[in-house]
Amino acid sequence: MADLRVDYQLLASISRTLSGLAAEFAHADGHDGGHDQAYGSVAIAAAVDAFAGHWSDQRKTLLGTVESLGQLTAAAEQRFRLADSPPDSPPDSPPGTGPASG
Repeated sequence: MADLRVDYQLLASISRTLSGLAAEFAHADGHDGGHDQAYGSVAIAAAVDAFAGHWSDQRKTLLGTVESLGQLTAAAEQRFRLADSPPDSPPDSPPGTGPASG
């Protein structure tokens, strides 16, 4: 059976990246309809409003998914570190160098 190798730095990087992405999505709701006259057509303004409404709904779903993935990635790193630490070490000690070390 092959040894499992875990890259703790990669897991931490992924978790930070997902956190930053979630922050971007959380603030990506800038359409307020203030430019409707500039579109030159009621139909175009309605289409933009429909798109903005759809994007708002999808953004909320996507935000929840990205936040969940970030939490799962952070939890995976924590669990692998815990599994890699020596059995007799206190919970706050640094991880060991067993097969799951990265």
